[in-house]
Amino acid sequence: MGIICNVGELEKAVGSRMLPVMMKSIDRLDEHCEHLLSLSPAMVLGYLDGDGRPRAEVLGGAVGFAVPESPTSLPLPLPADAAPGTGAALLVLIPGWRETLRINGTVRAGGLTVTEAFLHCGKAVLRSNLWSPATPSAADTAEEGLGAAATAFLAAAPFTVITSRDGADNADASPKGDPPGVIRPIGPTTVAIAERPGNRRTDTFHNVLEHPEVAVVALCPGDDRTLELSGTASLSTDPELLESMAERGKAPKAVLLLEVVHSRLAVSAAIRDSRLWDTDRHADPAQLPRASKVWADHMKLNETTGFAAKLIRGMSNERLLRAGVEMDYKQNLY
Repeated sequence: MGIICNVGELEKAVGSRMLPVMMKSIDRLDEHCEHLLSLSPAMVLGYLDGDGRPRAEVLGGAVGFAVPESPTSLPLPLPADAAPGTGAALLVLIPGWRETLRINGTVRAGGLTVTEAFLHCGKAVLRSNLWSPATPSAADTAEEGLGAAATAFLAAAPFTVITSRDGADNADASPKGDPPGVIRPIGPTTVAIAERPGNRRTDTFHNVLEHPEVAVVALCPGDDRTLELSGTASLSTDPELLESMAERGKAPKAVLLLEVVHSRLAVSAAIRDSRLWDTDRHADPAQLPRASKVWADHMKLNETTGFAAKLIRGMSNERLLRAGVEMDYKQNLY
């Protein structure tokens, strides 16, 4: 099925990582990160449980529930089974905002030791229409395994977060968005997720080549449940599969295939209590920063060495970034 087996094949399919993109990352929480955390009522956590199984769960409930103690220390209400000393990753959600904050680090008692933070582009949220008005769902069906309830949830869900880790246990949580059905069943225990244009880091794909075990959590606007899937992932460029997952006439460059080992559909207390789908609770636009400002400031804070990195820091311009981002969102959503 055109399975990608190494970095060379991956970069041939989706492109190589560009230095300016990687320099939008910093190794701590700055004032932008603290402000965004203060506006967030919920975030997805990717972690390992005590048995070494990858897990993905939504945390939160109250706006601003996660308050940093320091630039590298973030207290969190971690799941009881989170394994200390292992890599973990957060995708921070701010209702009403198209961008998301990604924070990576290591599990410690009562929270996370932060090693990386960066702002993710808004394309996944835009494609999923995540924050549009949603009709509240009274569904409370819980299910273990990919049964009828889970299959129906997948058909309605437009947004998912893939949590993965590399061979050195550095974790990552990456958002994916599409019209309903972002995770597509293609077999009794196999699902597919398209790789659409995004921030061009391709962290998930690089991680899968080193460590194929991943966990995924799917969200459906209006529904207080989440569907968590975990298992073994692979990367495909099979032409027929790519074409079958085309949107707006554009096929993805690659598809993540997940052979599901564990599946759990259940009500999420964090989503229920945070009222993510209540538009009256969306963040005040006046409180939100310009994403281009965050990216420009983070590029200047990035400590990558070398002449090229120094040149990129010196040329970082918020106004030009803003114009480029808006054009990219309009022209390259798919």
